Amino acid sequence: MKTFAVIALSWILVAASLTAARRDHHGKQRHNPKRFNHTTPREASYGEIHLRADHYHRQLYGIYGADVWKYYVRNATLLLIRDQPPKRVGEPQGYYGCSRLPGNLDEIAQLNRSGVRWVGLVDRGDCMFYKKIQYAKELGSVGLLVRSKTDEIVLMSTIGNHIPSLMIRKTVGDAIQRDIADFGNGKIKIKVTRVLVEEMKERSTQQPAAYQESGGSKLFPSITCLLLSCLVFFSCTP
Repeated sequence: MKTFAVIALSWILVAASLTAARRDHHGKQRHNPKRFNHTTPREASYGEIHLRADHYHRQLYGIYGADVWKYYVRNATLLLIRDQPPKRVGEPQGYYGCSRLPGNLDEIAQLNRSGVRWVGLVDRGDCMFYKKIQYAKELGSVGLLVRSKTDEIVLMSTIGNHIPSLMIRKTVGDAIQRDIADFGNGKIKIKVTRVLVEEMKERSTQQPAAYQESGGSKLFPSITCLLLSCLVFFSCTP
């Protein structure tokens, strides 16, 4: 009976350990900040964005605006839309795109005169989403990327606008701005394609091993092994 009790208790501990590890693993995935937020007012459409320059390629994802019905951009250039210089000394340069007269209007006009298709990059804030898209379209843009203030991205209200527009995470947008500083504004090529919702959800769950591991799932098996060792030791003693 003593041996049977030890074996039964061992199986119970192993089962509890596996259950805790599985629960912690799925909980870690649900709360992973690197995942897209699927709890949007409507079903989101996702875009896959490719940026290219000499010896450079960056792939990222964004969420299309709620009322967008054009999804694809090819053979275009990425352009950071700069606001007018700050009026007060010490104020940061803005990139909100809430005006028909941006600070780099001459740069935009040059692209338009050369027949270069371009996609704008602006920051979230200062005006409504549909206004940003409207102003970008009027300036000649064939698409718009909106950099979020955080790594949470939302479904933008883009009613009345008919150019591809996507929101991207802040950390990704910051990296792109640094790339633009390295290569020059209007020197990075951009391509945007649509990704099916099911495919995007599948990709978002495929996280690196570092994000799938959990602290609790490592500790519990260690305790289990210790308890099992003690049980075996005491069961073997007279």
